[in-house]
Amino acid sequence: MYTITLSPVGETLSCRPEQTVLAAILESRASVAFGCRGGGCGTCKMRVVAGQVDHGRCSTAVLPEEERTAGWFLSCQACARSDLTVELTAGNRYRVLTWVRRLACPTPDPRVGSP
Repeated sequence: MYTITLSPVGETLSCRPEQTVLAAILESRASVAFGCRGGGCGTCKMRVVAGQVDHGRCSTAVLPEEERTAGWFLSCQACARSDLTVELTAGNRYRVLTWVRRLACPTPDPRVGSP
């Protein structure tokens, strides 16, 4: 199990070795921008500032070698290979999700007329 620290927000989350960074973020009840989940659109691009990732499959048109060398990765494809510090940008649109519990409403009985 690895720890991912999201900078500059300071949130930390756990990530299993076989889990993508995106999956770990979503599992932590947070959200970031993502699109195709196949490594072809680049919407989920992030930059690792400490640690190592396995980039997985991704289009070189979306993530050229010079960007990989500079620490960029696609969170929908990359898996942590150590504890990570990931730099979020405004484009990542990070937010913590708050769940609203819906009250169960009984289904109206069609035999009963409405008032």
